[in-house]
Amino acid sequence: MQARLLWLVALCAAAAHAARILAVLPTNTRSHYAMYGRLIEALAKRQHHVTVLTHFTRKHQLTNIEEINLAGTIPEITNNLTKQHNSLKPEFIHNLEQIMKECVQACEIVSQLPAVKALINSTATFDLVIIEVFGSECFLPFGRRFQAPVVGILSSVPLPWVNEQLGNPEATAYVPAYMMSYGQHMSLWERLVNTIAVLWAKFMYKYKSQIPSQVIADRLFGPGPKLETLAQNYSLVLSNSHFSINEVRPLVPAFVEVGGLHLDNSQTLPEELKSLLDESYDGVIYWSFGSMSRIETIANEKLVQIFKVISELSQIVLVKMDRRMLAKNLTVPDNVYTMDWIPQYKTLCHPNIKVFISHGGLLGTQEAVACGVPMLTVPLYADQALNGRAMQDRGVARTITLKETNKETWRDALHDLLTDPKYKQNSMKLKETFLDRPLPPLETAVYWIEYVLRHEGASHLRSPAQDLSFVQYILLDIVVISVAVTLVTVYILYILFRYLSRRCIRWWPKEKLVFEKRLFRRNRSVFHCLFWIYKFKPN
Repeated sequence: MQARLLWLVALCAAAAHAARILAVLPTNTRSHYAMYGRLIEALAKRQHHVTVLTHFTRKHQLTNIEEINLAGTIPEITNNLTKQHNSLKPEFIHNLEQIMKECVQACEIVSQLPAVKALINSTATFDLVIIEVFGSECFLPFGRRFQAPVVGILSSVPLPWVNEQLGNPEATAYVPAYMMSYGQHMSLWERLVNTIAVLWAKFMYKYKSQIPSQVIADRLFGPGPKLETLAQNYSLVLSNSHFSINEVRPLVPAFVEVGGLHLDNSQTLPEELKSLLDESYDGVIYWSFGSMSRIETIANEKLVQIFKVISELSQIVLVKMDRRMLAKNLTVPDNVYTMDWIPQYKTLCHPNIKVFISHGGLLGTQEAVACGVPMLTVPLYADQALNGRAMQDRGVARTITLKETNKETWRDALHDLLTDPKYKQNSMKLKETFLDRPLPPLETAVYWIEYVLRHEGASHLRSPAQDLSFVQYILLDIVVISVAVTLVTVYILYILFRYLSRRCIRWWPKEKLVFEKRLFRRNRSVFHCLFWIYKFKPN
């Protein structure tokens, strides 16, 4: 404990000077801002002045946080679960296209706002620019506009195009691609599909996001360096991932994992909810599909089957749901308790929570892991299948899909999670691993941002791989040279052996040739084969 206090004192002493920071957060996703908002507030408490472009304003403002309010300019992203994607196009491609489309649309709308144009044309100065890294790079030129280093903040595991931008190895042999439901031990077929998925994602990003984003950026900031060039000059990228619950992967120094950044121990439970949890002696199952996906929009025939299984349970089932949106002919079981809003992290950490039914979103998954709660994941979108597979591989979750939903699948999964003690034991072990770090994730993120400020962009973190061509990076030039040298060497040896063989045969006695011919017929060694290939009759 004393050592930790000394470390924190040293960290405070080494803090960067109070800086002016611009945070550009254009995506209208409430769950993402739960992560970003914690970081903005932590930076403000360190006496940095932060200007934020955001769709979500704070109720209690700090004096050194200035917000440029984007609320209402674009609708909040939500997924209606009655919509089914039926086409021959693979699900991961459909999801990637949807993400890129939504992010480019957000760029298009936000870039036309007078407040954003006024900021670009202002005389303001900034020491650092924080950019959300996701499906578009249209606001990357803010760093060039203010001549400031750029820090990216990513709400998920590394995306394929982000790996390329940072010079981070893909390692597709054992690192599953974003949106692929593979584990880290893949079959030959899975490794093939995984590699194709990564290459296809990069190709899609180039044509579905980077090119249209370039048009928006040029219109907003004027002609300048290409976005793909600017993207290779991130000083740092902070990722909401961690090797204990995601994938073990190689990382360059400019990529730092801060998974769990949003975990907020200051949350409190409403009295009504606290009483419900305290008095539920048989335990509580908590069901939420996050802020983007509404449980109420699941097809009625599937909800009927799920509610039938829930009605058979002795536990209370706490559901984040608006009953008013349910079909009038749908009967909600007596053991279901619904609320429109639930403080999730504090709820999951209540000792009476037995199982978390989740869509597999990364933020909710991290909260469940940090509280040691087993999960039933029902992946719907984006990286949720990947997260569900990771939890299943670690023995803390069961995974089913909406397509597989029926009474048998839900009954079997919930019975297994509630009765088999291995899930709770594995969850507690994973909790210890996830939380065991030199510094909490929020302090880690603040440290590295201030590190970039102290070292004026910290260009020494940049990987030299970013300066190599594709041919150089995969050592194709070395392979070509090696093959050429080998072939030339073999050819020279071939010519030399052929010459020596003929010279030896030229003065070889005729009697010896007859003898060798007989010997060759009896024992056809490699030497004799070569000897007779190159022999000719002596003069």
